[in-house]
Parts: sequence; C-alpha cells; structure tokens
Amino acid sequence: MTVEGAIFAIIGALDAFPQRLAAREIEARGGALRRGVSRGTSVAIIGHRLVQKSDADRIDKRLQEARAAGATLISEHAFLRLLGLAREPEDHRQLSAAELMDKSGLDPASFDRLRLFDIFSVAEEPFGFRDLVVARQCAGLIRDGVDWITLIRAVQTRSPISSDGGLSQVRLERSEWNRVLMRSGDALTELSGQLILDLPEEADSVDALFDDAKDAEDDEDWARATALYRRCHAMEPRDPVIAFNLSHALLQQDELAGARRALNTVLKLDPTFAEAWFNLASVARREDDIAGARRHLLKAIEADADYPDPIYNLALLEFEAGKHDEAVRLWSRYLELDPDSEWGHKARQGLQLIALMKGPREPGDTGASKNHGLRIVG
Repeated sequence: MTVEGAIFAIIGALDAFPQRLAAREIEARGGALRRGVSRGTSVAIIGHRLVQKSDADRIDKRLQEARAAGATLISEHAFLRLLGLAREPEDHRQLSAAELMDKSGLDPASFDRLRLFDIFSVAEEPFGFRDLVVARQCAGLIRDGVDWITLIRAVQTRSPISSDGGLSQVRLERSEWNRVLMRSGDALTELSGQLILDLPEEADSVDALFDDAKDAEDDEDWARATALYRRCHAMEPRDPVIAFNLSHALLQQDELAGARRALNTVLKLDPTFAEAWFNLASVARREDDIAGARRHLLKAIEADADYPDPIYNLALLEFEAGKHDEAVRLWSRYLELDPDSEWGHKARQGLQLIALMKGPREPGDTGASKNHGLRIVG
C-alpha cells in the first residue's frame, strides 16, 4: 500500500494527532484526506477514539459502510507505520490470520475488530507469538462475557501496545462488574497509561462535530444532523464530504432547495464526486426536471462507470421516454454490476416488459411506455 495517489478518510478520531496534522502528512506524500467515506475513498483509517464516542452497533455499521464503499480498512498504528512515523514490531512473525484465530479460539468478527483497533502488534498478517498470547487472553475474556467494545476501551487506556509486547506481558481478567482489569502479583489494577505519541493534545472540534452529526444520522435525527453539518461546513467550507452529508440530511427533510445548493457546493469542490451528481439527479427528478435528472445521471456515470444506481435510474428515465433500446442497454449493464439485489430484480422486470412490448400488440395498443410498478433507486 502506498500513500501517493490514494484518497484517505478517518473513521472516528486519531489518538496520535489531530486530523489536520494527518492531512498535512498525507498531502506531503502525494495523497489526499477527505472527511468521511465515499465511493472515491481508497483507504479508511479506524481511529482509536471511535470506541470512546460510539456504541458497538454504530461502529459495526460504519465499518460495513466503509467496506461497501470499496475502501481498504486499516488501523491507526498501521497508518502511522505507512507514514513512517512508527516502527515495525521486532517480534518474529510467521502466523497467518487463520492460524491466529484457530490457535486462540477467536471468532472472525471479534478478530477483525481487535486488529482494527490495534490490540495486536500489527493489524495484518503475518502475526507473531506475542499476538497469539494476546489473542488467547482476549478470546478467554470474550468467552467469559466481556463484550468486544468493553475490552478494546479497557486496553486502549494502557500505554502503547503496538510494538513492545504490550498486552502479552500482562495478565488480563474480568471483574464481577464486567470490567477488564490487569493482574500484578496478587493485586488487580485498572489498565492505565498515556497516548501513543508524545504530542500535546489539541482540540479538534470539527472532528467532534462530524462524529456527533454521524451519530444523529444513525438516530435519524435529521434536524440535529443538519445543524451539526452546517457548523462543520462553516468551519471547513472546502471539505466536499461535509457538504455532501449536509445535502443528504436536507434531502431527508424534503428541503430540496437547500440540498441542491449543498450539492452544487460539493461539485464545485470536486467535480468527480459521483454520489453528488446522483443525488442532484434525485432532486431534479423530485422537481419534475427530467432533462436535468438525465443530465446529472450521465455526469454520475461519467465520474464512476461502475456506480450502479445512476445506471438503473437513467434506464428508467429512458424506458419512460419510450427509448427502449437504450433502456435495455443500461439495465443490462446494471445487471452486470448488481445482479442479485431487489433492484436487480426490478431491472429484469424492466427488460421483460420491453420484450413484451416489442412482441405482438393487442388491438388498440399504441405501445406507449408505462411504469408498470418500476421505481427509481434512492
């Protein structure tokens, strides 16, 4: 993995340094940092502070969304090593991820969460013997009823665990209150320690506001999400993802004019932002501007030829306009990208309808296109 030419996003916030410093380090190496994940994101960095702000279900949802967008997920320590700001662990490493799970008893989902929050010395195989010691301790705690987020929160209060043996040198136990404690001789103590880098902790209020806005979205509190994204946008007006998320919150409240303005802002900042073109087409469609919707969908496809949603919706517009050959071409292309979803089923229905229309007609049938229950995506 290289930084040059890659688009990064941070999910949560970093312990190591504020986001603006991360952006500077990435840009110095030829990459770019966006706030939030979109289809253009190459790499999503999982910040340690995510587990301090969000609950388990929200974290899992964000990880799933990042993967669905096509991003590669890496841990915060892996990011630091990628930048050359942290050293590789010295432990001899020869275990695959499958071997680590098999020998420790960790299930794949727990293993994935633990590695992305740097509970092991590295987040990618090969792993070392120290990682196996840690994995066995974590598996035992999980079997004893400690949930994964409680475990990670407890471990993250300890000093650096990425390259010096860390957890492999201590013994972890569960207390009767389901807390994770460290045994030292006969005594049980809290896990405690310092941040990963000796840098002054600085306020990064846009990060906090953005995370709060994402939580409001998860709760479908669109008014609160809108207010928070407006504050974020006022503080960082050149961030296209903030403007895009603001447009989404406005669309959920049928504030079409505000959503259109926010989407136009996104596209001034990044004309290749395919999701923004797609949502602008949705606004145009809701305003009965069919020509505008068609134009924006073509732009979305131009920006990302493998983005299935605008292809489906453009096919529907062409079907409704009676341009059946073009609708067939587009729906056939959609099925190459998304054959098994509900919308893949709808695309097949559309192709079947066109085939029927091209067959023998009943007396009095003019051949005019009807929707027949087909709907737009989004």
